[in-house]
Amino acid sequence: MQRKTHLLRAALAGFAVGGAATAFAQAPAAPVSAFNAEDPCRAEVSKFEQAIAYVRKARGAQAASDMKEKWLPAKVESELLLSQGYCGIARHLRTQKWNR
Repeated sequence: MQRKTHLLRAALAGFAVGGAATAFAQAPAAPVSAFNAEDPCRAEVSKFEQAIAYVRKARGAQAASDMKEKWLPAKVESELLLSQGYCGIARHLRTQKWNR
């Protein structure tokens, strides 16, 4: 479990130094900067999804699935999206401290 947390931190560090452009060249998600002006909550959720995509590419689908389920279970994600939108998901991720 500690290794998975380390991978997520490494993925986030890549964002900080601009490595996201090369690491996610094939990722279908829109760049975080595209959402910043429109919706900061959606930008935060997009950043989380891009980190999961990085883990998927680096460690495989099972590791990414396990990590995503740890931080944002599918049931919680769907409930929050329907009731509170992207801001609800972003708030949940902040309380989970996924990017620390």
